[in-house]
Amino acid sequence: MSHKKGLIGMLLFLFILAAMLYALLPWALAQSARAQSEAAATDTARLSQDQPAQSLRLPILMYHHLSQNSEALDDYTISPQQLEQDLTALKGAGWTPISLQALIAYGEGQGDLPPKPVLLVFDDGYRSFLTLAFPLLQAHDVPAVVSVIGQQAEAAQNLGAEPGAFMNWDELRYVAKSGLVALQSHSAGLHVYHQRPGAARLPCESEDAYRQVLLNDIQRMTSLCGQAQISLQPAFAYPYGQLDALAQSILEQSGFLVTMTSEEHVNRISPHLSSLQSLGRLNRSGSMDTQEVLAWMEGAS
Repeated sequence: MSHKKGLIGMLLFLFILAAMLYALLPWALAQSARAQSEAAATDTARLSQDQPAQSLRLPILMYHHLSQNSEALDDYTISPQQLEQDLTALKGAGWTPISLQALIAYGEGQGDLPPKPVLLVFDDGYRSFLTLAFPLLQAHDVPAVVSVIGQQAEAAQNLGAEPGAFMNWDELRYVAKSGLVALQSHSAGLHVYHQRPGAARLPCESEDAYRQVLLNDIQRMTSLCGQAQISLQPAFAYPYGQLDALAQSILEQSGFLVTMTSEEHVNRISPHLSSLQSLGRLNRSGSMDTQEVLAWMEGAS
């Protein structure tokens, strides 16, 4: 009899336990689903962090001198007619010239760029930019960048009323005030090709000595611009395109957010400042026609 009572008690206990488990089943299933959902969300977030942000192609066109003399056209000299053809064709092909400020804002994650951006840069600060290029940029409402060589602007300023080959500080200030033109450093005095080719490091030069050369030039450029009341964007175009890994590190540590080379490739940029370092540029030669420029922009990578 006692055996039967024990068996009945055990069965009753199992029945009650099964009922409790059955009652808890929906809660357990909900908790499991919630855990799986949270795990999936975590995996998605991790994947989105690991994957690069959507990038844009950015071609940069590098111009230098302009001349009305057709016989003077060469690798670094184009005619005003060629520049105007470029400006018209860029718009017709759907490209949008952007400002250097807009590029920096994009790299900082503070702004958007059009689907087909292009940056126009005029190296060296030739006075022909003021007399021949600037009026065309104004007429087409196109922004551009001028890469300033500090010692050339200073030398031009010292000529007084006599115009030289390069813009002086007053003229640089004038074009910058238009709102269309941004100024960037092309070094104070490294744009020479004597013992040191541009900003390149010499074969037997120590890291400390080379670092001091660059820091001295940066300090000199800052001083020259301060005296001339000129504001430069935090961008640097390597003289002659000569670059060095140590130079890149020094420039970044000195606050330069953008650096430009003379390597001819179209850039891939994203909303990260690291994508704005060592940007490639096409040298717009006087021997090229506009269709060749567009073909490079569409096809180069």
